[in-house]
Amino acid sequence: MSGGLLILRESDNELVLFKPAGLSSEFKSDTDGVSAKALVAKRHPGADPKLPHRLDRVTRGILLVCLSQEAIAFQNAEIKAGRWEKYYLARVAAPAGKGPADLIGEHAAYLKEEKGRSKIVHAGGKSSRLEILGAAPVPGMPDRWHLLIRLLTGRFHQIRVMCAGMGLPLTGDPLYDPEQRDPAEFYLEHLILKYTPFDTKKPTTLHLPDLTERGPLSPELSELIALIVKREPLFS
Repeated sequence: MSGGLLILRESDNELVLFKPAGLSSEFKSDTDGVSAKALVAKRHPGADPKLPHRLDRVTRGILLVCLSQEAIAFQNAEIKAGRWEKYYLARVAAPAGKGPADLIGEHAAYLKEEKGRSKIVHAGGKSSRLEILGAAPVPGMPDRWHLLIRLLTGRFHQIRVMCAGMGLPLTGDPLYDPEQRDPAEFYLEHLILKYTPFDTKKPTTLHLPDLTERGPLSPELSELIALIVKREPLFS
């Protein structure tokens, strides 16, 4: 922990941190300097930090910040070419009449952003894809499931709105949980990032193995996460 930030990896050109829930990735106008981007700027006063990706304020997890124009150009090109692997852990309401095996596989939708929300549309939206790799009940909470998701496109509120559209709203989601469950139940974490750092050009994997607020996971989901972390990046 440094300057209020948990740093996972740092070089002259890039910094990777763990963003807690409640901290915004960036603001259009951040005069108070309270976003993750502004905190990185304070840590590197000579740099002009840029974000190749963002996490919602309510989402926690791995956030990469570029500290040079060369690094942001490189990472933007990597993302455009589909060479980032991003895995998320979501806590959702258990669907009625379905088992975990019913959810496994790739899911697609067309999404449109409107007034600070995202919605599923039949035409005129952006093609959005994700893959559910694992699903299991939360230990001690049979009416809640954990989903392990690989994000295949990076749309606004994508996991939140697509899960809700499948009848799997993230519990307590202030925008997409129709039952308006307790917001304290909301949990979405960018759990694993496989990417190529600008400075080394060697594919690597980042994962924070121990996080108290993550809570217990089922043995099968823990094993799947460990296998993904151990596996070489697909684009190595």
